[in-house]
Order: sequence, then C-alpha cells, then structure tokens
Amino acid sequence: MKRVLWVALLLCSCGNHHPQQTTRTAPPADAAAPHDAPALDRDLPRLAQRALEMTEHVAAALTAAGEDCAAATQKLTELHAAYTDVVAANAKVMHDGRAREMRQALEPMSAQFDAAAKTIMGSKTLPRCSQDAAFARAFDLLFEAPP
Repeated sequence: MKRVLWVALLLCSCGNHHPQQTTRTAPPADAAAPHDAPALDRDLPRLAQRALEMTEHVAAALTAAGEDCAAATQKLTELHAAYTDVVAANAKVMHDGRAREMRQALEPMSAQFDAAAKTIMGSKTLPRCSQDAAFARAFDLLFEAPP
C-alpha cells in the first residue's frame, strides 16, 4: 500500500488533541457549494471540510468492515466515487505548492482529523487487508492524485 495516505493523514493531523468519536456513515453531497462557488481547489475551507468528511467516512468504513476485506474494499470504492472531487482538489493544491495554505485551512479541524486518523490506524482492517491488492488499490485511490 502506498504511503500517500500516511502523508495525507500527517498533513491533516495538525496537533495532539483528544480524539472524538464520529458516527457518520454516509457521505454527504457537497451541499456547502453554491452553484457559482469557486473550484474546490480554490476554496480551501470547503476543501478542508470535505477532506474531513472523507477521512471520517474512511474511518467509519474500516470500523464497520472489521477484518472483512471484501466489504472494506466495496465501501472504499463507494467513498472514492463520492469524494473524487476531494482527491482531485487535494492533488491540485499539492501540485501547485499550496500545502502550507491547506494546513492552515485544516488547523481548525485538527482534533477531528486526529480522531479519524487514530480510528483508521487502529482499525482491524489495515493489518488484515493491507496485503490484499484490491483493498490496497481502493484505499490508495482515496489519497493519491488521479491519473
């Protein structure tokens, strides 16, 4: 499995805060975006919020899947479809050299990112499924630049 996730989680994890439990289970539409909103990579507060939602949904998916690699892969594939805009916008921000700006946008949400990262890292799914090629690919697609 690529290390892109760990870099993304480290970028998102901006502090050492007490984790909070999340109960979100379904990815929401980007309702915060008005019809004439700027592109997601140009609206960093909105991108940060969507990235948090995505990360929390990944955490919830891995928790729900447990050691069932097929279920985890299915859910990650669904999340990729729901958050393709986030993956592409994150890649664009990083490509443009705006990582510092993105970290600033993420800072107010650092406690939630820390909690989600802790859940992901502590899940039973990662050690069980990390060598499963389909799972690894579905996981990586959420955190790497699109082709």
